[in-house]
Amino acid sequence: MSSRNETVTVSKIAHHSKIGKGTIYKHFVTKNEIMARIIIDHEKELGKKLSMGIKRTDEGQPHAAYRAYFEHRLAEPEFDSLVQKLEKELIGSVDLAPQLEELHRIRKKNQTTLNSIFKKNQTKPEGRDEVRLDYYHFACWALAQGAIELYLNKSHHQVDTEHLMNFIINLGSTFGISNKYRGAT
Repeated sequence: MSSRNETVTVSKIAHHSKIGKGTIYKHFVTKNEIMARIIIDHEKELGKKLSMGIKRTDEGQPHAAYRAYFEHRLAEPEFDSLVQKLEKELIGSVDLAPQLEELHRIRKKNQTTLNSIFKKNQTKPEGRDEVRLDYYHFACWALAQGAIELYLNKSHHQVDTEHLMNFIINLGSTFGISNKYRGAT
């Protein structure tokens, strides 16, 4: 672990969350478990939002699942960035193998969910091979990551970041949607 992680203590977590240290230890053995839970809960929340987006997609809003993905990722860019950093810190932790397996199961389910929507909305481009479904998911991830980094980059704050985030959400909401559905976005 990096020295940055060493500055986070269960005492500090207890203080900031206004929960007793003993209460925390009833639920978690280590601070790494606390941080892993933050990451897992963030990914679970994404899954819930995707499910709601799929329901709206099935009701005739072809862009709703994509929109749910981007709205979740970009709603709190600082928090999403923190989750990404926590994951980088914890990814090799042997003591977190069960939690990391849970995270990867949830993430794979979310990816499969998005891929099913991409497949439903995709039309084969004339004269070209069909795009691998995973590419759409990775393109969404990359666009969201870039938007978060742009949001956090103070040298770009001459731009209306709220308007920019909405523009990126609208742009990302069209990924994988065939031309026949684009007007609905």
